[in-house]
Amino acid sequence: MMQRLIGDIGGTNTRLALVEEGTEWSRMQSFRNEEHESLEAIIGQYLESRDARPGTAALAVAGPVRGGRVRLTNRGWTVDAANLKRRFSLDYCRVVNDFSAVAMGIPALDADVLEQLGGDTRNSEAPVAIIGPGTGLGVGGIVPDHDGGRILVTEGGHATLPANDDQQAAILASLRRRFGHVSRERAISGQGIENLYQALAELQGQDVTPLSAAEIGEAASERDDTLANETLDLFFCFLGAVAGDLALSYGAFGGVYLAGGIVPRYLPRFRDSGFRQSFEAKGRMSDYLKPIPVFVILHEEVELLGLAASLDAREKEVPWPHL
Repeated sequence: MMQRLIGDIGGTNTRLALVEEGTEWSRMQSFRNEEHESLEAIIGQYLESRDARPGTAALAVAGPVRGGRVRLTNRGWTVDAANLKRRFSLDYCRVVNDFSAVAMGIPALDADVLEQLGGDTRNSEAPVAIIGPGTGLGVGGIVPDHDGGRILVTEGGHATLPANDDQQAAILASLRRRFGHVSRERAISGQGIENLYQALAELQGQDVTPLSAAEIGEAASERDDTLANETLDLFFCFLGAVAGDLALSYGAFGGVYLAGGIVPRYLPRFRDSGFRQSFEAKGRMSDYLKPIPVFVILHEEVELLGLAASLDAREKEVPWPHL
């Protein structure tokens, strides 16, 4: 079998691994980007230390990819598939957006790394919606076809955040005073949790010290802080409303998948939250949404799984979701 290189390139760290067969990778290594002059230098060091000569490569990058090329905003590096292919004598090299890699990994996920909340059995021939609150908010989807499906790459995280009751409208008004346009990401992300905490405090006339998202989660779970608990509840309600909008927009009877690290971190609270109620609360279209299943992705490295699965499918010439 041809050896394959996979990698996840963020603004701070780069993770590389080798795949010999299927989707099982080995010899994972993480690098601090600031300690290297370029991605090429990192890959060269990694391959030399492993005495590896991969024939193909797939890399996920945190940024918008155009024509196999992307510039890392916080690093100043340009990652170019054509240049990497020449530099490392690869037969094939692919560079994709990190959220696209998440989409590539969804068909390879086993049931034991998926937590279902509501709905019925997914329709494998229907579209899939994906939403991933983390540092930011990723939004995308998969439209099935005879060739494995087409991945939708979107900037849906920057669409306007909706309000579904008076409290949410007041929260949006507070955020609008700070930011002007209030995107979904302003509330449904790590930074969004911090924004919601401040907005709730303002509405309740509380003078609070700004906390990080992790500190708010800790205050909610370990100290039973009322404001922190209300913040997380509000976060899940906003997430449910937006996920329901995506399900309506995509006709996502293939399921709505929740990626990112926030929801798995607070899984028990998520199960008991108002997420599903907000997801289905679409007036005359509530019955349309009831059978649509929602899945929380518990696999911690679904991006790498997607990269490995796409390379394996390419080598075996089997259909797989693609851009």
